[in-house]
Amino acid sequence: MQPNTPKVLESRYYLDHFHEMLRFVRNQMESLLEESHHRFIHDFDALSSDAQCLYVRFANRKGRIFSRDNLHYEEIRSIPAALADLEATGFTRPPQTDNWSELLAIHTRPDLLRIARVHSHDPVPANLKKRDLVSLIKTQVTFEQCFDENVSTRFIVQDQLDALDYLFFLYYGKLSSGLTALALRDLGLIQRNPFQADFQSRFESRDAALAAFSLQKIAALLDAPDPATVHELAGTIHQWPKLDDPESATLYHRAVHQLGRELERCGEQDGALRVYRFSDEFPATERTARLLVQQGDLETAKTELTRMIENPSCDAELLFAEDFYERKFQQKKVGRLTELLRSATVFTIDETNRDRPEAGVASFLTRRGEAAFHSENLVWSQLFGLLFWDLLFESGAPIHNEFERKPWGLDSGKFFATHRDRIEERLASLADRDSSVALIDATWKKHEGTPNALVPWFPGTLEIVILLVKTAPAAGLAMMLRLMAENHRAHRSGFPDLIVHGPDGLRFIEVKTEGDRISRKQLTRLEQLRRNGFEVEIGAVQWAVDPEQEYVVVDIETTGSKASWNRVTEIGAVKLRGNQVIEEWTTLVNPGRKIPKAIVALTGITDEMVADAPPFDAIADEFREFVGDAVFAAHRATFDYGFLRAEFERIGQDFRCPTLCTVVTSRRVFPGLKSYGLANLCREFGITLDSHHRALCDAKATAEILMKINRRRLELSGENS
Repeated sequence: MQPNTPKVLESRYYLDHFHEMLRFVRNQMESLLEESHHRFIHDFDALSSDAQCLYVRFANRKGRIFSRDNLHYEEIRSIPAALADLEATGFTRPPQTDNWSELLAIHTRPDLLRIARVHSHDPVPANLKKRDLVSLIKTQVTFEQCFDENVSTRFIVQDQLDALDYLFFLYYGKLSSGLTALALRDLGLIQRNPFQADFQSRFESRDAALAAFSLQKIAALLDAPDPATVHELAGTIHQWPKLDDPESATLYHRAVHQLGRELERCGEQDGALRVYRFSDEFPATERTARLLVQQGDLETAKTELTRMIENPSCDAELLFAEDFYERKFQQKKVGRLTELLRSATVFTIDETNRDRPEAGVASFLTRRGEAAFHSENLVWSQLFGLLFWDLLFESGAPIHNEFERKPWGLDSGKFFATHRDRIEERLASLADRDSSVALIDATWKKHEGTPNALVPWFPGTLEIVILLVKTAPAAGLAMMLRLMAENHRAHRSGFPDLIVHGPDGLRFIEVKTEGDRISRKQLTRLEQLRRNGFEVEIGAVQWAVDPEQEYVVVDIETTGSKASWNRVTEIGAVKLRGNQVIEEWTTLVNPGRKIPKAIVALTGITDEMVADAPPFDAIADEFREFVGDAVFAAHRATFDYGFLRAEFERIGQDFRCPTLCTVVTSRRVFPGLKSYGLANLCREFGITLDSHHRALCDAKATAEILMKINRRRLELSGENS
């Protein structure tokens, strides 16, 4: 087989995958199976091969009701015989009245419209959506009116889904159906887990597995539920499984909070308060306190808040309780969020950075002589993964199946409990900065490129991780990493946008623009960092025209107009700072194809001129370096920027930067001109354009237009101030 020949799956590949899944569950998790699951596997093995294929086909399709008329599978020799086998053994059954909604859902919208118009008492609008038609039919039409006595012979219901869903749940660790992952694996489209093949069960007991399965089903029902489902779940909440198992406990408290919020959305505060009382963890406790205050039960609210302050379930709960208590019972007028925003450092950033304010602030700080990096959660995840790599991925770390990338037990606390002593030893070693840097650097070099869920191997980020280890307060760094180890889900995100290192040391900046809000998670993380010795601030962005903003004005020539097919033949670039030209860069580019005669006539660039020119991949790094952190400006920027992004994509690189279009901006600041084409603007402003359609000449002319635009923008900003 040639290396590029596509892989082809066997006709009954899906049945092989299903048997593989069953073997895996039996071998790795037999103690988690109940009698009903063993019976499902036994009965499935006893089916004919055709019946097995058809059932797995059903399992891989959306929904669980199917029309007999739509069953066409060439590899199944006799579909009627397979159906008879499935129905005789209870793997399928005829539809019943409890399948009404599902039966309606598989009908087309025109069919539903016809049913509604035939049986409805009122006129039915032709533009009703499908879900509205289903709802109308269920309220005005009976099941018998919708479906005749032949419904049982026309449709099939896939049965034994509880057992099937549980087996899939054990295999994937989440509610999921189908075996697409195995097909993609066999096609070579996804990689297997690179760490080990000695898989272990994700649950320590059958009760824990069944509880997690039940709670995930409840969470699925709460994903955009209807009011009837919400009330049904509220009525059965006392029956929900509540175990000490960390995985189940996390799911339980999350589902309680979700159900309470749904009841609040239905306007049922009393019902929501009753539901929240089933949880003693944040954020359900926050909603309990807020609802008590809304209802005027201030004494009970005060008692609840005091309990949270004295014995908080997490830092976020403590932060909320202290803040809410001060505002409601100590007459404090503003909360911490407001105080934090009011104390923010104001950064005046050029408005061309509106689409990426963090990069704008970082560029501003860099020009001021500080090293600023847009890191957010990335660097913390990398540091955590590199520092504990052996504990996370080696040393017999449990892996549940070949597709998982995230290490075991991170969100439940099992990882920390299992490796507590070694984790504490590693955290204490952060005081020896050189030793820690050596460990992190060696881990990066040894494992770089290994697929995993914690360490993205982005070029240049290792240096930021090392900077953090070298300059951050070691005890504070250890505390933040300990929190991540204890409960990774709760502490993996919310970190400030920027890491800044300057003459006064290390600090973090959370960048906010007008209208942005600080989430509770972000506020919690800022407070944690401050409490552990880090300097943290809010950076409030004020948009203006920055006279010192750096621009690179670019023009390109190409073999045609479509970036998906045509190629670049010439690049010209001019760098501006302080509204003055400080540098130029230009090159011809070998496009790797002939230049059409019409393009030669337009640009004057011939095949002979580019024959010895470098291809794009040879000049890509030099061009990227020339652009740096500047704003990319061009006349019709979408064309030039789009072409260059396409060229970078062809060599496997991403190219992104803020852009400014001199056509769009000149229309805004110089309204009323007859034309905004480059040649016409040059005539309007008296700008020389001797070699139009040569890249550097056009880039120089565009740079002069941009300087006039910026002078006018400054004038306008002064007039509006």
